[in-house]
Amino acid sequence: MNVETPTPIPASETYPSYDALWHLKTLGVISDAGRPNDWSADAVTRPTRVAIIDTSVAAEHPNLLSAVDRTLSLDLFSARLGSFSFAEDGNAAIGDLQLNWSTPVANSLPLTRELLKEFVDRLSKESTAHYRGIKPCVSPTFSAHGTCVAGLVGARPAVAQQLGIDGHVWDLPLPYMGVDPTCEIVQISTNFDPHPESLLLAFLYTQLVGADLILLPRSIPDPSRIVPELNDQQIGNEDLQTATQRVALRPEDKEMWTELAQLIVEVSMHCPVICAAGNANEENGIYPANLATEHNGIISVGALNAKGYRSSYSSLASAMVFAPGNDAEIFDRNEVRLDEMRADYDGVGVPDGNSNYKYSSYDVIATDVPGRGGYSTSPFDREYPDRRMREFGSYFCRFGGTSAASALVCGFLSLGMSMGRLKDRDGPAAKSWLLSNSQVIGTDDSKLRMPSWTGKVSFPDS
Repeated sequence: MNVETPTPIPASETYPSYDALWHLKTLGVISDAGRPNDWSADAVTRPTRVAIIDTSVAAEHPNLLSAVDRTLSLDLFSARLGSFSFAEDGNAAIGDLQLNWSTPVANSLPLTRELLKEFVDRLSKESTAHYRGIKPCVSPTFSAHGTCVAGLVGARPAVAQQLGIDGHVWDLPLPYMGVDPTCEIVQISTNFDPHPESLLLAFLYTQLVGADLILLPRSIPDPSRIVPELNDQQIGNEDLQTATQRVALRPEDKEMWTELAQLIVEVSMHCPVICAAGNANEENGIYPANLATEHNGIISVGALNAKGYRSSYSSLASAMVFAPGNDAEIFDRNEVRLDEMRADYDGVGVPDGNSNYKYSSYDVIATDVPGRGGYSTSPFDREYPDRRMREFGSYFCRFGGTSAASALVCGFLSLGMSMGRLKDRDGPAAKSWLLSNSQVIGTDDSKLRMPSWTGKVSFPDS
C-alpha cells in the first residue's frame, strides 16, 4: 500500500505576524497605538548617558545616528589604553574632553589606582585620538551584538534613503525606537575574551565620562568566577575548575581579576550596573551578574517570552527582574517546551502534561548592522558616503536572550531618569526604584517580576 507523505504547511501560514515593538508595549512604554505612554521627549532637560560595554556598534545605522556619542565612544579592543571609535582624524586633540578626572572608585584598589593614573594621563595629555597610531577595531564584522543592544536601549525613529536597482532613490521611513529614544549612548567596545586590564579600563572610563547607567549584556571570562558551581566538584584529587583552566594565572593577572570584581561593585554604588543573567539556566547567573546583592547596585536580568513565561533558557533563581526576550525549545527531564507551529513538528513521543503551551515563537526585533555585516545579512554592500541601502530587511534582525532583556531594563531605567521619575541615581536607589516599578507576572513562576511603566502588564501572545 502506498502511503502519501503529507506536505508540510509553510511556516508563513503557521506563524503569526506580530508587532516589531511588542516588547515596548509589554513594558508599558508605548500604547497599543504606538504612542508614548505618559512621557515626552520634550520633557528631557539633560539626556541620560548610558555606557554600554560590549562589542562595537554600527553608529551609521539611521536609527542610531543621533543616539551614539561619536566623540566619547572608546574602543579597547585595538589598543591597550583605547582608541576613540569614531575619530575621523587620528591626530585630533582629545585633551579638551570634559571628563570626571577625580573619580574616587579606584582609591582602595592599588593596581587599579595606578592604571587610572596612566589612563588619565593618556586622555588628558596624549595628543592623538588613536593611541600610538593604532586605529580602532570597529568594523561591522565585529558590531552585530553591540548594534542590537544599543538599538534596544536608545534607537530613534528615522528616515533613510533606499536605492532601487534602477538607480532611483526614495525616502524609507524606519519607525523603530528603543525604550529611551532621548538617551545618549557611549559605546565602550572590547573583544569577547578580554584581558582584565581592558575591563578595568572600561569600568573606569564609565566614571570618567560620568555615565548615569552601565550596561554589560554579556559575561566576563574571569577564570576564577565564570563557573562558580564547579568549585566543590572533584576529579580524583584535582579541582575540576583547575583541571579545565587553560594555563595558570600570573599573580598580577589574578590580582587584576580580583580588583575588577571589587571595582564593579564599587562602581555600582555610584550608578546602576545592569547585567545579563545568562542563557544556559545557570543556577547562580553568569559573572558578573552573580555579584548582585541587595546591598549593591548590580542588577541581574532574566528573560521572559511573549506569553509572560520565563524563557526556557533563563533561570528563575539568577535574576532580580525579567524583561522580554525570545524563547527556545527544550526537551529534557525537567521540562518539555516545543514549537508546535513548526512545519515539521511531530507530536509522537511527546509526553502528556508537557508545557508546550508555554512556548512563544516571538523574537525581539532589534537594530542590525546595515549591509553584509550583522545577524541579518544583505547581498548588497552599504552605499557610502550617502548611507543609501538597496533593501529594508538588513536594517533589523531577530534578537533575544538575556542580552535583549538586560538592554530593555537599562532603557527602562534610562527613561525613568530622562523623565524625572528616577531622581536619586546611585545604584542601590535605582535598583529600589526599579523594583517598586515592577509587577509580579501571573504565571506559574510566582516570583517573576517585570518592569512596567504604567503599572499594568499585558502580553501579545498570551
